Amino acid sequence: MESTPTYPPSPIDWNTIIRQALILAIALIAFSALVYVLDFNTMSMSAGAINFLVSIAIGTGIALMTVRHQRSLDGGIISFGRAFTVGFATTAIGLFLSGFWNYILVNFIDPDYPTRMKEQFLETWGQNIPENRIEEAVSGFDKMGSLSNVLISSFFAALLFGLICSLIAAAIGKKKHSPNGPMSA
Repeated sequence: MESTPTYPPSPIDWNTIIRQALILAIALIAFSALVYVLDFNTMSMSAGAINFLVSIAIGTGIALMTVRHQRSLDGGIISFGRAFTVGFATTAIGLFLSGFWNYILVNFIDPDYPTRMKEQFLETWGQNIPENRIEEAVSGFDKMGSLSNVLISSFFAALLFGLICSLIAAAIGKKKHSPNGPMSA
């Protein structure tokens, strides 16, 4: 019986994870700034879907690059779990950092931005919300500039988007040793 060689994985390359996370944050900030400059109505269902899909694509692409780098350090082999961990660390850090863009935008660049967002929301969805629920629905816009709100929303975005992006990146980037050949997905 032939034994399968095992390759001890190298330590996780945190320098690459941090560098890729910064690249991800910059890419997401650039996309958000573009949406801001072009003054898109981000409250529509289609704009929300486009924003979600572009963010997922950017996050997954950066996570996959990080997974592939770690896989090369590990001798061309990386388990799904390890790939997920590397991808999640990258996307969670990058998404968390990119969340501070909203704080800077609302507090330093455009303090009227929350008011415009509230108006867009009411224009788009106001007639579909019962009168007694409108104030509750728009109250979040008034909190956009608070640091605690940015930290909380960035944390949950990092968890949710990080989970989605890293699952996709791990599924694509994993490679395991195969007894029938050098490596298989």
